[in-house]
Amino acid sequence: MKGRQVPAVEYRGGTMLRVTANTGLLREITDCLSILSDEVRMVWGEKGLGVRVQEGGLVALIDGVISDACFETYEVEPVEIGVEIGKLQDLLTLAGPDDLVELDYDENEGQLNIRVGGVHRRLRGLDTGGMDNPKFPSKIKYGIKDDDRESPNYGKMKEESRGVIIDAEKLSKSLRAAKFVGELVDLSIKPKEFRISVTAEAGDHVNVRFEPGELSELHCCPGGESTYSLQWLTPLTRKLATGLAQDVQVRFQTGYPLCLSWSSNDGGASWSYFLAPRVTNE
Repeated sequence: MKGRQVPAVEYRGGTMLRVTANTGLLREITDCLSILSDEVRMVWGEKGLGVRVQEGGLVALIDGVISDACFETYEVEPVEIGVEIGKLQDLLTLAGPDDLVELDYDENEGQLNIRVGGVHRRLRGLDTGGMDNPKFPSKIKYGIKDDDRESPNYGKMKEESRGVIIDAEKLSKSLRAAKFVGELVDLSIKPKEFRISVTAEAGDHVNVRFEPGELSELHCCPGGESTYSLQWLTPLTRKLATGLAQDVQVRFQTGYPLCLSWSSNDGGASWSYFLAPRVTNE
């Protein structure tokens, strides 16, 4: 993707960060993150960008690692920058479909300079010292840990915890149908099926059943069932179904967080989404 040459800039001290990205990549990042938060700590490293935000009630978390190969140009010395997501989204509305977005950061001024479609906008970075630094849920058994982010296998599932791999549109449509009936959805996985269902007190019911032939993969180990809030599921899966992801990996166990994982940009970006289970006192 790195093709366009950007004139060199002389940096006078401070941290160097100068990248060029297509509009679609930045929209993908901001659209996914804005589901849960208004601000993000962007961790720019030599090999790519890391982002992670958590919903204020600590119910859901989304994490993304975007390789430097996803950018048109990438010149970075490691730095963390706090950004208001909404302001970046507003600026991206000015971009045409073929426009590139140029970003550079002035550490001395604490400002992020963004150029798109002939517009130059300066955004003052947020104080990252006062921002949350979300951690992965402690009770997960899906082969992902915080210290795995630099691993070449980051975001890939371990064989023993594979769960199901399902078309993003099928998943989104099933969850939208479930939301017609209620706000909580029951997920279950067995050796021969993956099921999405909701039953309301009034007797209304939605049930969607997928057999192995309807899924890209079904691996039941150890299987189980659990309940999750659709409030935090349907907005994300709707976005994924617009073309952000072709397949979504779904992993869960009884009493454990749900984990959705997907890749984009020809595998250059890896994403994971965690959602706490609904706990009842019954």
